Amino acid sequence: MLKMLKQLSAAALAVSLGLGTANASMLYKVSGNGMEEPSYLFGTIHIICQSDFKVDDATTAAFNEADRIVLELDMDDPAVMQSMQSKVLSPGGEKISSYLDDDQQTLLDNFLTSNIGANLQAVDNLRPFIISTMVMSSQMGCAQQVSYEGYFVQQAMAQEKQLDGLETVDFQMGVFEQIPHDEQVSWLIESLEQPEQAKKDLKRMLDAYLAADVEGLYNLFSEYEAYSEYKALMLDNRNYDWQQKLDQQLQAPGSEFIAVGAGHLGGKAGMINLLKESGYTVEAVAQN
Repeated sequence: MLKMLKQLSAAALAVSLGLGTANASMLYKVSGNGMEEPSYLFGTIHIICQSDFKVDDATTAAFNEADRIVLELDMDDPAVMQSMQSKVLSPGGEKISSYLDDDQQTLLDNFLTSNIGANLQAVDNLRPFIISTMVMSSQMGCAQQVSYEGYFVQQAMAQEKQLDGLETVDFQMGVFEQIPHDEQVSWLIESLEQPEQAKKDLKRMLDAYLAADVEGLYNLFSEYEAYSEYKALMLDNRNYDWQQKLDQQLQAPGSEFIAVGAGHLGGKAGMINLLKESGYTVEAVAQN
């Protein structure tokens, strides 16, 4: 459970789809606007198969040059992980089973028992998005999975770099609390009732990420009706808040390596455009 929690952040849902672009990259150089030295912005995917995980030379160089590492959460802070563990239960005490008919309960129970090693009763009080992440992880079809955030935290600690977070656990959990509980449960059950479609969507998401299509990754929320009404909540509003915080950090002495979910980079309200509108020069860095 702790390993799974370390892979979670609100952007677990901020993953998307699309076609590659000519200047496709997940790494961007941020300069200008009075900065003494450049910083870098990198788009992550929160769970990925080990076989698809790659940190190229350009990204490694950008990370090594940075004085500070900025993630969505300050994941080297033990208090952050303790806070995540303490908030896995549904805040209102709702049980997932109370939103399911008998057939749906059996479906979820069988899946959890076969793939997670825990039955429905054992996880009935957990927040639905946590169970959804477990299901998604199982449907990826690979035994070894990693997260870019976990990798960057390890590297930051090894290099004794300062690590900061853009949000608190309370804030991220609060994002999901604004989505009706029954709707989150319906997303979970849909992924089990239509497993082939769920796997297809995961593959399209992964293909888009590997193609470094930041615009397509943002546009998933518009394509999927279930998520489209929450695009502002889960992406846009958070991006505006992050931009204000990053503007202060980018103007401080030293340089940053900023790593956030790739779904936050594209679009008019994405981090790339918001940085440009704030006067920064944002340039894609070629990745090998």
